[in-house]
Amino acid sequence: AIFTTSQVREIFRQSINSSSKYTRNTRASREPSPRSPSANETMPEESKHDGPEVDPLINAFADFGTTGDLDGAISDFIEENCEHFEGAEEGGENKLEWTDLHRQYVEMIELHLESFCKEHETTAETMFQLLSDVNSDSSLDQEFVPQVIKLCEYSFFFQNMKEAADIMAAKREANTLKSEGEFNLSGCYQLCTDLLNVTEVEKYYEFTGCPWYFRKIIVAASKRLSDIVVLHEPEEKLIFKYSLQFFGRKSKEYVLDDKLVESENMWGKVIQTKCFQDNASSKVRIQAVKPSYAPDGFNENTFEWEDVDGERLMVWKRRIYENMDDKEPLEDVSGDFIGPKLYFRPMSGTGSPSRK
Repeated sequence: AIFTTSQVREIFRQSINSSSKYTRNTRASREPSPRSPSANETMPEESKHDGPEVDPLINAFADFGTTGDLDGAISDFIEENCEHFEGAEEGGENKLEWTDLHRQYVEMIELHLESFCKEHETTAETMFQLLSDVNSDSSLDQEFVPQVIKLCEYSFFFQNMKEAADIMAAKREANTLKSEGEFNLSGCYQLCTDLLNVTEVEKYYEFTGCPWYFRKIIVAASKRLSDIVVLHEPEEKLIFKYSLQFFGRKSKEYVLDDKLVESENMWGKVIQTKCFQDNASSKVRIQAVKPSYAPDGFNENTFEWEDVDGERLMVWKRRIYENMDDKEPLEDVSGDFIGPKLYFRPMSGTGSPSRK
């Protein structure tokens, strides 16, 4: 193969770092556009890349990272082989079978990257040089980088295999749960792509300072959120499991005790959060305190039920509050709240029944 494992990691690192040259760094330049497009409208062309023109090969590499081919191959490989990792524990016995599967996994990724170079009539060495030439800042905010760098590392591979096996087990458990009382979110879900406003997603990550290259990946990935499982023990905890294109399988457990604790966000960065069940408004609230883009406030994720055209859906909302005591989240210049809403439909036989 053209690429070694270290070269694979280096290409992704260099390509992401190269984008930081063109990222806007001030709050004013991150002010979201006043446009309010329809819910299913694609991201505005002018906001896909908010800096000067870059080499077409780098743009092509960004497109390569956001298409479904590579991620689809990774997802298929994990789905077909995750059963070998059921019950696996980090730090436990490392089976020879797992090492062999990791070798096959890395070779598969190398073949896709080799195909990219062949299609664009370039080589790994040329890509390294080109990406290095435009790379003016190697200190890109680590909140956005780790998952891409780790794509080929064994720890990332093992965690995704383990999470995929755990999701399969969680689906079996969720299928046996009955929603008890007025507020229980347990169940298996499917993303309502017809209700996804990708411009809301793009504007949110633009506001937080996410580089254009990574925003492009996140927006593309948000349309392919899958394997969604919620295990909710009212007043006690909420476990949220899902698969996100390019970032792999994720599992987050939130203890609903309203206490400030340290935890990792989806990027692996340690943040301070508190989680609680708000029975007055029938929501689970997860608050990340004093993020870099709101140093005096907090970012809030909420999970709740919402009726949409007579159908009861679970909705995941993300909002930003400028100050800790604010009651209303930040708005953009058009008066819309900054932050996306993702709707999820309970799959047959799980969660709360749809209402017509």
